[in-house]
Amino acid sequence: MLALSKKIMNKCNIMMFAAGFGTRLRPFTNSTPKPALPLNQIPLGYFALPYLDCVQSENFVVNTFHLPKKIHALYEQISDKIIFSDEVDFIKGSGGGLKEAEDFFDLAVPILALNADEIFFTENYAFLAEALAAHQQKNNLATLIVTEHPGAGTKFGAIWCIDETVVHIGKDQPLSHPQAKPWHFIGLQFLSPEILKSINAKMEKNIFYDILIHELKNTKIQIHPIKCDWYEVGNIEDYKIAKTEINEQLKINLTYKNHFKLLEKYPKSQLSDLA
Repeated sequence: MLALSKKIMNKCNIMMFAAGFGTRLRPFTNSTPKPALPLNQIPLGYFALPYLDCVQSENFVVNTFHLPKKIHALYEQISDKIIFSDEVDFIKGSGGGLKEAEDFFDLAVPILALNADEIFFTENYAFLAEALAAHQQKNNLATLIVTEHPGAGTKFGAIWCIDETVVHIGKDQPLSHPQAKPWHFIGLQFLSPEILKSINAKMEKNIFYDILIHELKNTKIQIHPIKCDWYEVGNIEDYKIAKTEINEQLKINLTYKNHFKLLEKYPKSQLSDLA
């Protein structure tokens, strides 16, 4: 009975956002979607996959818009069970993309939503299982995976918190909570299926700024902090910096070496790195 309980607690839908244009990486993204661009021969869209092994999902959805056939080809290489939510006419954003894919989800379990191009390294490969358990036990509307980062609230927007409770989302510290601490969102979050009721399927919506920020006073939105090295690869300059730092760490850091070993089971890119 205990094993069955753990299995239920560990189940979720997975929604990977892969619909964007990758505007800051043009001209490379004119012909190749950002998740298919390689770093050390590994497509950006594969880097987070080893972390997903600690949760169970029968509903793995990838959304598309820009160069959809190439996104299909990228993920069909790793599984024939992945479902594609192909957006047409316009990109619906993270919130609208979730609503567009609603029919593919098991609405009895949470949704793990993640960006397809996140690059980070952590020793804790159980962090998603831990975050999912906390999300369900606390009955949160959203549980955001975050880390400490000097760019939170300066270079990047931030998740401002009192302890684990989110009080503001944005770059500037909220005047109403001068003691709030900024955390950096690393692109993964657990969401209650209840959130889908707040989203219009025919509109572009950002899950943070159009949905969650308006729910802060009404429902439980919390963070799940982890220790990790997170890298920005959304523009050429930061991509080059990230590649250089990752290659330096690969010489000395066992966490990085182990992650690349896990990535070896996925097909390597036939494209050249951007730097």
